[in-house]
Amino acid sequence: MLRGILSLLIFPGLAFQVLCGLIFEWIDRKLLARFQRRVGPPWYQPAADLVKLFSKEDLMPEGVYDLVEVLLPLISLSAVLTAGLYIPIAGFTSFSFEGDLIVIQFLMSVPTLAYYLAGIASVGIYSFLGGGRSILQYFSYEVPLLIAISGPAVMAGSWSVAQISQAQLGMGPFVIFQPLGFILAVVGLIGKLKRDPLDIPSASTEVVGGSLTEFSGAKLGFWQLTMNVQAVVGIFLLVNLYLGWLNFTAPLVVVGIFLLECLLMVLVLSGASAIFARLRIDQLAGLGWKILVPLSLLQLGFVILMGV
Repeated sequence: MLRGILSLLIFPGLAFQVLCGLIFEWIDRKLLARFQRRVGPPWYQPAADLVKLFSKEDLMPEGVYDLVEVLLPLISLSAVLTAGLYIPIAGFTSFSFEGDLIVIQFLMSVPTLAYYLAGIASVGIYSFLGGGRSILQYFSYEVPLLIAISGPAVMAGSWSVAQISQAQLGMGPFVIFQPLGFILAVVGLIGKLKRDPLDIPSASTEVVGGSLTEFSGAKLGFWQLTMNVQAVVGIFLLVNLYLGWLNFTAPLVVVGIFLLECLLMVLVLSGASAIFARLRIDQLAGLGWKILVPLSLLQLGFVILMGV
């Protein structure tokens, strides 16, 4: 009983995931600043920003559904925190079961749907436009993402993230056999996190802040925390699905390599934000259905043929 409570609240639960989310934000902002020849923020800046948001006045525009606006960020944060419980951290997991990969994908989709509802429930035109963009973007990246992460599951013969990671001990990292699937999964993660170049729903120069334009104070802080935790959960998931080949007896070596792989993923995400310009929503729809979906089906077919 005590171990379960500690797992939920400390590791790999609430405290660990929130801490990793803040660290991710700092490293991401620091790398992006270096790419642009800037200094970047100090290490405590993400925590300071979060404290500032929670201390600010929480304003609610007239005509807004109050209860919906309050519940949406809380539900989103709860969903991604729950998803993180099922993903092994350097080989350790307390809540793994067969089929948890499907549950993780469902929980990771909750913030996107909540983001859409936040735009619909608000009264501003920018919020409404941001919500509409988010659901259009969701259908553009989610299908190739789901097909891409099905490849490791088919190859390992299991829909458990822990079992998929374990299967790579003898076969080698799946990124060797499925490099295209890994790239598609990274693109899907960028779309899920609404990062450049797929920050279409929250483009500040076009729709101000998208669905979150009317949010302030603690509610906006919970949304920001949700995005940070979702990022680290997505990184942990891709590392286990494609780079989970750790087979060492020394725990410190396993943890060290796992951290290096996660840092490599952060570098990839930050590099994509610095290199590529934002796409239009019609360009993303064409890219998703005309290019990404066929490529993901091709990759999945290759994996099935390998099994045969």
